[in-house]
Amino acid sequence: LQPLEGDLALDTEPLLPSTVESGTYNGKQYGAPWLTDGGMLYYRSDLVDTPPETWGEMMDMCSIAEDNDMECFAGQFSKYEGLTVNAAEAINGAGGAIVGDDGSTPTVDSPQAAAGLSQLVDAFANGNIPEEAITYTEEEGRIAFESGKLLFLRNWPYVYSLASTEKSSKVKGKFDVAPLPGADGVGASSLGGHNLAISAYSDNKATAIDFIKFMESEESQRFFVTKGSAAPSFAALYDDAQLAKDFPYLPVLKQSLENAVPRPITPFYPDVTVAIQDNAYAALKGDVSVEEALKDMQAAIKTATSGE
Repeated sequence: LQPLEGDLALDTEPLLPSTVESGTYNGKQYGAPWLTDGGMLYYRSDLVDTPPETWGEMMDMCSIAEDNDMECFAGQFSKYEGLTVNAAEAINGAGGAIVGDDGSTPTVDSPQAAAGLSQLVDAFANGNIPEEAITYTEEEGRIAFESGKLLFLRNWPYVYSLASTEKSSKVKGKFDVAPLPGADGVGASSLGGHNLAISAYSDNKATAIDFIKFMESEESQRFFVTKGSAAPSFAALYDDAQLAKDFPYLPVLKQSLENAVPRPITPFYPDVTVAIQDNAYAALKGDVSVEEALKDMQAAIKTATSGE
């Protein structure tokens, strides 16, 4: 990829810092943030007066689910990219990290990472996360929440519109969103979304950067919000009163994005995400301990980032 510097530099000042970080590697900007995404906590506002601010508070509220003959919490725990997202959120939210700033040094075998992953493992063990959630992707969780079977759900912004409008939704007017809960306050959402980049071999780099700047503009990003319910990387749009009225989740999403952490920024990402998924999944199923899972994850990431 072509570094976005010199004549190809991009003005990142109007963009959310976490989205800029997602396209930065070793101090250079390679990806231009276009549309972003952040995890949010969906909760039954007819049953929960004030959403939990910490993971512990949410777990304490699982008694509300039991009293109403429903399950407490679910996210995306099937063995695919969604598990990388959820495991990373648990680890980052507890103060851990998967790789260092260099994108290659594994740092996941730590007490903080163990505390984060243990939250999910313990919730599966005690039933606060239902057993069937080990098969959940985004859609299974959405359907369970819209069916009235879940008190809390971790998912992306797209669920808001569907849960509010679909005929089959049993939670219309009965839910709201909040930032993901962390160990001591707002958690660390894994950053989603789409970045734009220029091939280092392109013969039309000047045209490409002009197109990127057009797609980065406030006008273009407003279009994608209003026509596609997308999450913009242009920060000022989250403070637009009309947009917040039309899309009530935007202020919460902004808070989520301000605390978001990109997935491991590394040129070896395909192998790194497999290492996270395989070992987190084994821990969630109870096949290995959290400590074993993290040691194996660390070793697998070290192998992946060595390029061997």
